[in-house]
Amino acid sequence: MLKSIINRKFNYSFCSALLFFMMFSFIHSQNLEEDSLNIDASFPGGEKALTKFIKDNLIIPEVCLDEKKSGFVYVRFTIDTTGSLFDIHVDSNITSCKNYEMEARRIVQLMPKWIPGKIDGKLVKISYTLPIDFKFSEADIPEQITEQNSNYFEPNWAGFEFGTTQLMNTSFVSDFNQNPYWENVVERSWFFNYNFFEYKAPIFKQFIGITTGLGYSWRGITFSDNYQLVANSDTVYANSTSLDLRRNKLTGHYLTIPLLVEFCSRKDTDKNFYLSTGLIGSWRFSSYSFQKGKDDNGNKFAHYVYSDYNLMRLNLDFVVRLGYSYFGVFTSYQLNTLFKKDRTVSIHPFRIGLTINIDYFQE
Repeated sequence: MLKSIINRKFNYSFCSALLFFMMFSFIHSQNLEEDSLNIDASFPGGEKALTKFIKDNLIIPEVCLDEKKSGFVYVRFTIDTTGSLFDIHVDSNITSCKNYEMEARRIVQLMPKWIPGKIDGKLVKISYTLPIDFKFSEADIPEQITEQNSNYFEPNWAGFEFGTTQLMNTSFVSDFNQNPYWENVVERSWFFNYNFFEYKAPIFKQFIGITTGLGYSWRGITFSDNYQLVANSDTVYANSTSLDLRRNKLTGHYLTIPLLVEFCSRKDTDKNFYLSTGLIGSWRFSSYSFQKGKDDNGNKFAHYVYSDYNLMRLNLDFVVRLGYSYFGVFTSYQLNTLFKKDRTVSIHPFRIGLTINIDYFQE
């Protein structure tokens, strides 16, 4: 009887174990089937490949490098049924450096197609949030960026400038009582500057430095319509004329070299407040007058006369420049007279204009 009882218990235990194993196998197979039907979207090659892709392509923006900002930027995007990425935008940025956001979006836009996700075995669009870690050390920073960051400071000279000119006498007024022909038409006396080279030597970090460079200046002075310039080796003046002049302008072309003391709030141009003052030397290499209108018989004419008109070959201006980021204003006063000494009364051009700064060599 004892043997019979033992056999029954053994059979019961065996049957229970077998039943448990069958139930476990069934549940496990159901989970596997469910896992095969529900798949999250993924980067080709998995997490390690994604980490390597980000590391190989990530560039630390110089602005953030200068501010020593680091941390995570969370980029949210959608993966469609073909694996393409769209609706890429920054969900949050804990670094406080806005330039990281542009870099994070660029990284995602560079990515190849992902493996699309599935729900119930069907391909579906899936939203995904990717954290990108912006951290750096000296070893992580590319050599060219490290060198630029250490040695190069953005001046605020290169770019375009335009404005208007007012001729003034030695008393800093625009009246020329004895020589009224020098009272120019300010709203039509335009100048245009193109500054194509710049260099800044720092004195105190990025905050104070000496800026120099090269530029080209086109300067036009429009006179009253009823005056005609006359010049010889001894003098320059203007005669009243009966011609019906529509244009009456004296134009000069100059090469310019600045020597400015510059005060800046940042190393680079972006979001930088700057104030600079100093001298700008200019060398005149061409000049001419242009008149357009009708003669006494009503015939139309337009002619150029190329002459130096006793203009000074070398000039020196005192200038003050003020701006923020890529835009600014400036004013200048020519210290020497416009024309050669004793050729006419002393005339000093006063200019005011706007600037558009350009970073030609910024990475």
